[in-house]
Amino acid sequence: MTQVIQGLSEKSANINFQKVYYEKNPTGIVSATTSVATSIDNIEDVLESRAKITEDVIRAIIDDNVFVIGVCGPGGVGKSKLLKDIKRRVKEKKLFDEVVMADVARNPDLKRIQGEIADALGLKLMNVETVSGRADRLRERLEGDPTKNVLIILDNLWEKLELEKVGIPCTDDNKVKGCKLLLSSRYRDVLRTDMGSNQQFLVEELKYGEARRLFERTIGERVNDLEFPGLVDRVVENCGGLPLLILSVAKRLKHGDLAEWRNALINIDLSDAKSIVELNYHDLKDERIRSLFLVCALVSGRISLRDSLVYCMGLGLYKKFSQTIENARDRLIMDLRCLQDSSLLLDSDDMKRFRMHDIFVDVAISIAFVEWHALAGKKDYGFKEWSKDELEKCTAISFPCVGIDELPEKLDCPNLRMLLLDEYNPFLKIPESFFESMGKLHVLDLTGLYFTSLPSSIEFLVNLKSLCLDQCHLEDVTILGKLKGLQFLSFFRSCITRLPKQIGELTDLRFLDLRGCTRLKVIDPDVLGSLVNLEELYMEDSFDQWGAENEALPSNTSVAELKNMKKLSTLYIAIPHSTNLLRDLPFGKLNNYKIQIGDIWDWSDEYKESRTLKLKLDSHNFLLEEWVQRSLQLTRDLHVDGLQDGYDSIHDLCIEGFEELKHLHVQNSPSFHYIVHSMDDVHCTAFTRLESLILENLNNLEKICHGCLTPKSFSKLKIVKMDNCGEIKHLFPLFMTRIFLQLEEIEISNCHLMQQIVADAEVEEDRDEIDNDPKVQSYNLRRLTLRNLSETTSFYKIVDHSVIFFNEQQVNFIISKRVMFFPILIIQVGENLLRLVF
Repeated sequence: MTQVIQGLSEKSANINFQKVYYEKNPTGIVSATTSVATSIDNIEDVLESRAKITEDVIRAIIDDNVFVIGVCGPGGVGKSKLLKDIKRRVKEKKLFDEVVMADVARNPDLKRIQGEIADALGLKLMNVETVSGRADRLRERLEGDPTKNVLIILDNLWEKLELEKVGIPCTDDNKVKGCKLLLSSRYRDVLRTDMGSNQQFLVEELKYGEARRLFERTIGERVNDLEFPGLVDRVVENCGGLPLLILSVAKRLKHGDLAEWRNALINIDLSDAKSIVELNYHDLKDERIRSLFLVCALVSGRISLRDSLVYCMGLGLYKKFSQTIENARDRLIMDLRCLQDSSLLLDSDDMKRFRMHDIFVDVAISIAFVEWHALAGKKDYGFKEWSKDELEKCTAISFPCVGIDELPEKLDCPNLRMLLLDEYNPFLKIPESFFESMGKLHVLDLTGLYFTSLPSSIEFLVNLKSLCLDQCHLEDVTILGKLKGLQFLSFFRSCITRLPKQIGELTDLRFLDLRGCTRLKVIDPDVLGSLVNLEELYMEDSFDQWGAENEALPSNTSVAELKNMKKLSTLYIAIPHSTNLLRDLPFGKLNNYKIQIGDIWDWSDEYKESRTLKLKLDSHNFLLEEWVQRSLQLTRDLHVDGLQDGYDSIHDLCIEGFEELKHLHVQNSPSFHYIVHSMDDVHCTAFTRLESLILENLNNLEKICHGCLTPKSFSKLKIVKMDNCGEIKHLFPLFMTRIFLQLEEIEISNCHLMQQIVADAEVEEDRDEIDNDPKVQSYNLRRLTLRNLSETTSFYKIVDHSVIFFNEQQVNFIISKRVMFFPILIIQVGENLLRLVF
């Protein structure tokens, strides 16, 4: 097709066709010239050598004859950063339909890798327990649509990764099918031989000139200090051209005195990064932050915000901030950022997951060994190799997916405070007497194990504060009722069917995580009501079989029990039947929530907001409850379904106004005639923070706005989607054209009376309020989708029956000859518009 298009273009040279556009650039039709241009656009502060490699890798990615691309180089040279930059650029340029990235690591955790890929694909794996089952789901998803181009980026391979076990479709000789693979490793043979890469790109240490520029950019004006110029060259040379260490040293010396600069010349041994890690570690001012770093080290340098909170709170590291969990979490986030600023953790776009560079992990574990007598298991190295003296002294033990297959009958560790055993091994058995000598244990994490009943010796853990039984098979957990001091308890994604009444005896419990416990059908009555100190309760994709409040012989817990939780601040919950709702629920006092009421919702979460409310209601009366109104006032992501009566305007649902709302989705609600209905001669201010508006099956919707709005209304709206709204004739009144200053996406489907997107002056009721601001000529619309609009005659009609859609500098549509549905369409397309569908 490219040859045909090229031929047509040459024949019509006298017609000024600037470009031929697709919705995106399919990988098969992007020329080498285009790929170079694509790969170097808008590079900001990228080193020249890295820009060249980025350019070459992207050229290989879009080559139809290349399927597996490898990036190799020593630790600390910047491979992971390079892959992240490539991922960002590929997504920005829409070279692939889907781009996913996962960190493989030294000890690959297949479930975690599968989870990272699935999350990026929008695929839920919560109900699938086994690695093979999850692999099947991933394979079905990746092979499901052969027209989609998928780029899978796997960072940090240490050895061959069996792609089939992960769920990446491939042939018998490990050749990938239907996807492109971009891999990184320190070892060329892993990429070339084990993974069969077609092309490999070497990332080398920086030459001195680039290393110096990177150092100067990081340290700033300090480099010109008269005391230091003579030292700068020598410090940079000592960094060996490794960007990771250049940045680490520069950050540390940015505020250092002359003595620290001189010390850097002597003590930086970059062959194994030992000295730089130790220097940065001892530079940390607070013992709490140093302990946090050691906790991160013991999980192989990869930790989630949730796990770090549960571990650190259990260890008492945040005791002085622990008035509420929220206070402690805020301080924890600040401390994690401090570790990033000190280059002890890598920077991250997602503040929910953190990672230490691999060249730092072994050094960090060695520091933990010295400071805490901590022991970390490795493949073929663990309990049998450790001496009795080491076990007696140790305060922390970690087995991070290293393949342990046997445990001692009794572990004699009288000083142990933290035990992490993440193995995903259903055949690994914990002996009954295993915990007898661990009376000082504060944190216990047993992940991926199988229990018909928990070991009886667990009752000896009288000081246990945090317990994680994640992704386990659990049949009987009644013994947990004896752990009276427990404050944090997690069953995340575990196969558990019942929470027995004994769990109600954990009255000190502050945090309970039941997310992904899809088989949990029974919570004994009074269990939740007894947890009076609970602050955070997570029941996402979990229990929803609520009993009635006044049952004579209740078999299950009721929503009414939540009223006993006076300290509750975070709640994720689904209540399928509104008959289980009460007048005085404590939801209005929550700081963070995901509340689903009604039987149609799922837990998909496009916008990741901290306060989400999904309501399916037949009657409007329930909306008048005080806690509902308070929740509506604070909600940032609101979904409404099935409202039959009571309101003609969506804005009227919240009496005090939607102060925080950023995303609104309304469907199947015939009572609504307007989004906003303001009184005559009264300028209403509405939806000042709203970013997305989705309307579906609103049979009686007539207008977005009836009456007058202030300029602040809808001033941040970026996305509008409307489907099957049968009465509406104009999407926006003329006086709302200011909205196009920030609008990025419009999608309208099956609105059979829709005549124009913007009403013209002939039908505009509020002519005096028409916005003639010249600034409104600057539009940002990037995607326009129009489907099945049988009555549509124009987008925006002006006096001569033409439509001026975008300004000349961005996107200019001229639709002339006012006849049925755009019979003549002349389009000039600029850089902003990515998709146009009729």
